[in-house]
Amino acid sequence: MRDAATAPAPAMQRIGAFTALAPLIRQFDVDPIPIFRRAGVSATAFDDPDARIPYVALGRILHEAAARTRCAHFGLLAGRVWHLSDLGVVGQLVRNTPTVGEALHKLNVHQHLNCEGAVPFLRETAGVADFGIAIYDAGVTGLEQLFDAYIATKMNFARELCGPTWTPTAVFIPSAKPHDFTHHRHFLNVSPTFNAEFCAIRFSAHWLRKAVNGADPALLQLAESQVSCDKVPSIVQQASRALRILFLDSKYSGDDVAQALSMHRRTLNRRLHDEGTTFQAVLDDVRFELARQLISSSHIALDDVAASLGYAGASPFTRRFTRWSGMTPGDWRRHFGHDVTRMTQGGDGSSERL
Repeated sequence: MRDAATAPAPAMQRIGAFTALAPLIRQFDVDPIPIFRRAGVSATAFDDPDARIPYVALGRILHEAAARTRCAHFGLLAGRVWHLSDLGVVGQLVRNTPTVGEALHKLNVHQHLNCEGAVPFLRETAGVADFGIAIYDAGVTGLEQLFDAYIATKMNFARELCGPTWTPTAVFIPSAKPHDFTHHRHFLNVSPTFNAEFCAIRFSAHWLRKAVNGADPALLQLAESQVSCDKVPSIVQQASRALRILFLDSKYSGDDVAQALSMHRRTLNRRLHDEGTTFQAVLDDVRFELARQLISSSHIALDDVAASLGYAGASPFTRRFTRWSGMTPGDWRRHFGHDVTRMTQGGDGSSERL
């Protein structure tokens, strides 16, 4: 694990459609200003879609907003306002790519221009596609609300690219099952699988070959020229993003990461050394963050958590987690278990407008 001297700069989140957060909170007769202030963010930041805030602050805001509004699925409401146009130039790039599969691939490659704390992914296996996102920034709270927001956002993006007849066949959410998930089922058109090990919507892979209606080659070329001028993530961020996706396929070696980044393993090690860290330190950071997420936001059995992280059983995982955090996984779950707002309904939250 890296110390403060070698820690990377905070991951940032572009505001985009989160300009709607303040009005959404006010719909519940709650003042959003104290919520933003407690997260360390100026309310004026939400006036500009191109403004940026720390990614961890976004999680705090969604968590606090869900608690204050007594709306257990506040993240779902916050995510459903997002559309491709809210991604700025990345949205223009995606919207004008010829096919759905290519469009989602471009979104995965360039999404860091909007969000540096989570990485999208697209997996195709046995005729089905999983379009999802994985959080890799460390110490993020409000995971349940973030996952809900991402699921709603992914639904909107897929509908825009595929057309009105598209629908998912399954939805996976890596957080505890709420007592009432009526709003999820209504918006998603399926009953989601909670306590999943990943966050994604699943649909038939034939949609990936579908042409994107209205894609404009001229606008695509313009967007490609613009994103090519944007900054490339640091090698630590690149390695962290790659690792987080590789964990989905039980891959986590330095060679796997180097291959994903199209570089030699020695080059990867050298570039990480130049930024004051090692591959093992990055691996530990990503592994601990994933472990923390699975333990704190879901009821997934510790044996399954250990297996998803590449451990032979719960015992070696428990020893490693205790060294990382100073407490056992069981103690961590008891102290930092899933957000209580996920398990409450009623009050203002029972009457919101889905």
